[in-house]
Amino acid sequence: MNDKKYIRIEELDKEHPLRQQPFTVPEGYFDTLPSRVQARIVKPKPSFTISWSWQRTVASLAGASLLAVLVWNTLPQRQESLGEEALSGVSDETIKLYLEEQGLSTYDLADNEAVQASFSKGVSLMDYLDVKPEQIRKQVESQDVSDMLNTES
Repeated sequence: MNDKKYIRIEELDKEHPLRQQPFTVPEGYFDTLPSRVQARIVKPKPSFTISWSWQRTVASLAGASLLAVLVWNTLPQRQESLGEEALSGVSDETIKLYLEEQGLSTYDLADNEAVQASFSKGVSLMDYLDVKPEQIRKQVESQDVSDMLNTES
């Protein structure tokens, strides 16, 4: 079945061509091999070096200055409350129009504690409103008291 005969190399004669070394190496070749390989290896240059030059210094200072100016100009400044002299040039009509555009009514302002506290003692918000007492009486008389009671409950 299996007609192949396996031969071990040790079983061959020493003069047999298969037992002979096919290659020859110069004497001392492997003794000097590591030093020759290391001599051929190119040492890599450092990838990052820092060197000083006046051009880099000037460019760095210019960039830092530009950054500082941008930060200084773009930071929001704190806004203090406006004094009376700042609003003295604004007419009452302009203020009323502004408040109407913002959706604030005089009733909203009258309920605000900060607004009430800003008035001096003895002066009420009614003194600053442009409403005459007769108009208030007419408004109260025109309202039905039963409507007011129904809306409260």
